[in-house]
Amino acid sequence: MNIAFVLLAISCISQRDKAESRQIDVELNYNIHTQLILEHFAWPGKYPTRPMIVASAEHFDKFKDHPAVLFSDSLLRNEVFYSDELMEVLLYSEPLPKTGYKYSLKNTPYENRIDLIDKWKEKVAEFYIDADVKGFLESNKEFYDGAIDEIVINLPSNDFIDQMESFYKDKKLKYTIIPAPEMQTGDQRGVGPYVRTKDGMLVYQIISASQPIDELSRLSDYQQFGFNDRNYILTNARHEFGHAFVNPLLEKVVITELINKYEGLFTPKLRNVMENQNYGTWWDCVAEHFVRLGEIRIAERSGDISLSANLRLEYKDNKKFIFLPELEQRIKEYESNTKYQTFDNYLPDLIKTFDSFSAQEVDKRLEKN
Repeated sequence: MNIAFVLLAISCISQRDKAESRQIDVELNYNIHTQLILEHFAWPGKYPTRPMIVASAEHFDKFKDHPAVLFSDSLLRNEVFYSDELMEVLLYSEPLPKTGYKYSLKNTPYENRIDLIDKWKEKVAEFYIDADVKGFLESNKEFYDGAIDEIVINLPSNDFIDQMESFYKDKKLKYTIIPAPEMQTGDQRGVGPYVRTKDGMLVYQIISASQPIDELSRLSDYQQFGFNDRNYILTNARHEFGHAFVNPLLEKVVITELINKYEGLFTPKLRNVMENQNYGTWWDCVAEHFVRLGEIRIAERSGDISLSANLRLEYKDNKKFIFLPELEQRIKEYESNTKYQTFDNYLPDLIKTFDSFSAQEVDKRLEKN
């Protein structure tokens, strides 16, 4: 009787812990794969160590003049939309070839462009059918499953999500990594879109392969898929998931206005440094500082002192995120003071860190580093 009770108690505790554990899902998304296939035609190139890029480019070449290709090319080349924005729109959408929405675009950055988005989605749905994208993806299921398996064995520790949510004092509905072996990049690339729903936020990390693969004659011959890279997956997860906590807060009108008061700190020298990393505005610069600040603090709070030190060195000295020392000193007040119920509550105080800088001091620090 006592043994049975103990076993029952252990079972209940185990089930409770499992239910409370915040896991990262790894999934394919045919909408995203379709968008990336279309991008091949906007920015053609040779990627001999990325077999899925090569295979998809060859397979769909006969559709290079399809209306969806021409429409996508126009949107991307004229910067009407950026690649990551189109991916985010497709995550709001029903699975292709449907053209409706799973989640509303109301109160998103896209709500004033829905008519244009709908026209584009109609062409993408036609491409999905005409080119039989589903058939291509399903015929290469082994390769995509291999990419999933490589990510799964390299996922962050079980408390990874708990650490992030504890630091930001916020919870998201679901976290998903989407492997994208057809994503064009000469090196490695990660995108961190998120979807607002009535039940909470869905957070995504869409990542390219990071490892080169020797060319084989058929996709079915591959035993390696380019994603067996634990450091790459962890680095992207920390950074891209961090954007889901930071960016929505910075997008609030009152916060954006507060950030813009310090735009004079975005000197030509700092702008040049940031633009070389694809961060073209002062708002981008601030967002990237805050996300990296979170990475450093979460690493230190979790006891990984070596990682936090390495991140400081990489971000401040190598990538020139020069405001990090003062931001880190200031945010310790948020960490130690229970009056701040959320990261959102503390943001105005954190932004005031920029009061201690002038344009001249920014340039001087860049020269020193």
